[in-house]
Amino acid sequence: MGRSPRALITVRLTVQTGSTTSPERQIEECKSFCELRGWEIVGVASDLSVSATSVPPWKRPELSRWLDDHAPEFDVIVFWRLDRFVRRVGDLHQMIEWAESHGGKGLVSATEPFDLTSPTGKATATMIATFAQMEAQAAAERVASSRAHLLTSTRWGGSSPPFGYRTYARDGARYLEVNPETADIVREAARRVIGGEPINAICRDLEERGVPSPADTYQRNKSGKDFIWYPRTLKGILTSPTLLGWKTRSENVPGKKYKKRVLVRDQDGHPVHVTERVLSQETFDRLQDALADSASPISRRSATPRTPLLNVIKCGGCGKNLQLHTTRKRRKDGTYRVTEKIRCLSRVGSPACPGYVFQPDEEIITPVMGMLVHAIGDAPVTRREYVQRAETKGESTHPSDIADEDHWQFVPLGTTFAERWENMGVTDIGEDLIHSGITIRCHPRECGGHVLEIPEDFQDRLAKFVA
Repeated sequence: MGRSPRALITVRLTVQTGSTTSPERQIEECKSFCELRGWEIVGVASDLSVSATSVPPWKRPELSRWLDDHAPEFDVIVFWRLDRFVRRVGDLHQMIEWAESHGGKGLVSATEPFDLTSPTGKATATMIATFAQMEAQAAAERVASSRAHLLTSTRWGGSSPPFGYRTYARDGARYLEVNPETADIVREAARRVIGGEPINAICRDLEERGVPSPADTYQRNKSGKDFIWYPRTLKGILTSPTLLGWKTRSENVPGKKYKKRVLVRDQDGHPVHVTERVLSQETFDRLQDALADSASPISRRSATPRTPLLNVIKCGGCGKNLQLHTTRKRRKDGTYRVTEKIRCLSRVGSPACPGYVFQPDEEIITPVMGMLVHAIGDAPVTRREYVQRAETKGESTHPSDIADEDHWQFVPLGTTFAERWENMGVTDIGEDLIHSGITIRCHPRECGGHVLEIPEDFQDRLAKFVA
């Protein structure tokens, strides 16, 4: 007699309100459903404050861990309703394919009558998922319409106001007005930039004087250190058209990972004016010219990161990523001297970091690769394969012929890490290290040198991504 099916219960909510089904009720009904069928419950994957429209099952914090590392431990996934599991037809089809390729697992709703192991059940599930997707799209359109109306009005939409402003209540809504205290800081910084003073120097001076930063002003400081002014933050404040009283919004920059502030325009294409100016138009224009003149072409962001082993090499002082920085100084003959250094993302002189600086090749790439090859170069590279459970092999019932439960199998590829890396560039090696969970805490020699941080299961971690 075979064992009872093992069930994984998964629950999800985007936002819990009085009209939504609580996680506790979802779990209770799913457990009752499993108990009636004699299924063994092996775990509960609970993902709250997660949207099924934007986050598919394999990317949710809890459920993804079960789907990845613990797939052999369950036979069926049970959810309260299909829209608690997926809201996109494509996501449902991908999960059906995943279930079939991982031992023919089942996907079951505790409150909707269908069986995804049959063609009819799959068609029913697809139809339900289609309606769920239509419902989600309709809700998204309503939200987008409401946001579009609010965006073009003179009301403040919420969250912290732009630095230099504050909000006040009027007729049941909130509006922006100039904040005399923070506006004076903006005007001072603008005068100093126009006068030729570097933003770094202004940030250091503000910190030394104990001037609250935007993070402190709006109580968003997560660093634990007071009054840290970051040049990127100050520059973002000084370049925003909000300082002219215009309404702005964030917009993605094509090919970049950051956003910029752009003007909000009404139906006629005119900018929406919402409050008084912090800076005059003449001062704002001079400020933008001064900021453009002070920016080095090489200091501008690149769409392709050039830092070797990015997200692997960490500052030994504060733990942040190390990054390649390039400076260019003009010589008297008109040529430029280009210098490259790898240093911490923290600003030089910041109290958050000792400010370690390294030569890219001599102090990072060469010694780090030598340490890695010495530590794990002889370790074999493996690939992970899913092995399905089979009751018996042929007609035999001998214990040695009875297959194990579903499990992951790690198959050697016949090569070591050192051999794999021989024909790979630094960028590809960095991807291997990221997948393996390996990081390097970088210290100067006089401070003890670099320290490898290699998890015990680094081979198994990489095996998930090896083709």
